[in-house]
This record gives sequence, C-alpha cells and structure tokens, in this order.
Amino acid sequence: MKRVINLILIFVMISPLYADFKVMGGFDLAKFKNHHLNSFQSSYKIGFLGGLGFEKKITQNLLLEFDFFFMKKGSKAVSHDPPYLKSKYSLNVISIPVLLRYQFLYDNSPYIVAGIETSYILSHTNKVKGEEAIDMRDLTDKSDFGYIFGGGYQFKLEENLFFFIEARWHLGDRNLSMDVKGLVMHTDTIVIMVGIRS
Repeated sequence: MKRVINLILIFVMISPLYADFKVMGGFDLAKFKNHHLNSFQSSYKIGFLGGLGFEKKITQNLLLEFDFFFMKKGSKAVSHDPPYLKSKYSLNVISIPVLLRYQFLYDNSPYIVAGIETSYILSHTNKVKGEEAIDMRDLTDKSDFGYIFGGGYQFKLEENLFFFIEARWHLGDRNLSMDVKGLVMHTDTIVIMVGIRS
C-alpha cells in the first residue's frame, strides 16, 4: 500500500508536465456506518471540499484521473437509549482518489467514474451536545481506504476547456476505530461538485 501511495504522489507532482489539469469544489453529505454496533443512529452531516486533479487520456473515451482534495467528513449521531445523546463527529481528511472515467461523447457529454480513494486523516473530534468537544485522533486510524462510484456531465466552454458537474459516492472500507471494543466506523460520503478542466 505504501508503494501505491508513493506512486500516486509522484504522479501528482509530475502530472502537470503531460496531463490535463482541473480544479473542483463542492459539498458532501457524510456519515459513519455501523456506529457503536448500532447503539447509535447515524445521519448525514454536511461538509465541503475543494481540490485539484490531473487526467490522462488512455483511449478516445477512457481517461485516468488523479485527484487531491481537502474534505470535511464526519457524522451526526443520536443514541437509541435515554438520555438520547446527540453528537457530531468532525473528520477532516486529505483525499487522493484514483479513477477511471468513461465519457460517451467528446464535447458535451455524460460520463461515469469508478476507482479507489486513499485518505489521510488530519483531525477527528466528537462533540456531544452541551459538552466540550473530544479529540479522537489517538483513537482513530491514521488513514482510510475505500471505493468511489459516480457520474457527471461536462459542457464545452471553448476549445480544450470544459465545465462539469459531478456526483460521487465514497464508500469507506476500513474501520477507523482503533482499540475501542465494539466501536465500528466506516465512512459513507455523497459528494456533489462542480469544476473546470482543460
């Protein structure tokens, strides 16, 4: 896994020399799945994201994408039992997706994307309503891994310049909890974003 991450970072650094460039921004709806063995009910928390990416054409319709995001994930949660505690988890990450994009046409075109995501966790806090926020960094894995599926539509603005709108589903495959018996945290994130690619 470390080799894969290193290769991704090297590609991101040298990609401007031979790949197309894009900038993106938007918001996400994120939650934790299987939280506390279901003793809490999780719900989506709104966050934002911003980043840049590079893409390289493999065939006329198939492209390889490398993205680099700052994302605010997390989750809302409420306990099933009295006193029905409400809490809000805030998870800030650096996300590096590696994707394949298939676009059906060349200019104005719908497209689909699929791939993997590696995330580096910058901070993780939990704030129970009415109490001080708790730093959960030492109880959380330092990275996350998951899968991405999505689609979008691009609009040609001028020669070699496109505006796009895209939706993605980021499905975490790693339990973020460390050494806490019965605590299971998988990220589940819906992303809506817009951007410009050249």
